[in-house]
Amino acid sequence: MSREYALSRVKDALEKSDGNHLKAQRLLMSWLEKDHSLLFGLVSPHMHSIIVHALVHVDQPAVQPQKPAAKKIIPKPNETSEFGSALLQSLRGQGAETGTFGEATPRGLSKPGKTSKAHVDAINKLVTAGRDKGKKTKK
Repeated sequence: MSREYALSRVKDALEKSDGNHLKAQRLLMSWLEKDHSLLFGLVSPHMHSIIVHALVHVDQPAVQPQKPAAKKIIPKPNETSEFGSALLQSLRGQGAETGTFGEATPRGLSKPGKTSKAHVDAINKLVTAGRDKGKKTKK
């Protein structure tokens, strides 16, 4: 009986609040202060979990667990490499300014040289062809 009563009161609250859940919640909270059968009807399906939670909460000590201190890792001399050392130096701002962690130049890249005349001529030819394509002549 109390469960059906509680659900009917929830429907009433939703109708009175025009479907607004927040307003219905506030309305139900005000009704719960005066209507203990409504409170029992809403809480009774969850009573077992509430009791278990209360028992566990009271039975546990109030001491909060301490986080273990972070362990400092000290690598053995044979576990370090040149890359790791160069990376650390670079992060500290002590390494080479190239950002390559100790390498003279990045792999696969060489310094740019002069552009060949054939390359410049090919680019100019493409530009001229594009410019001429844009102009339409009427005959």
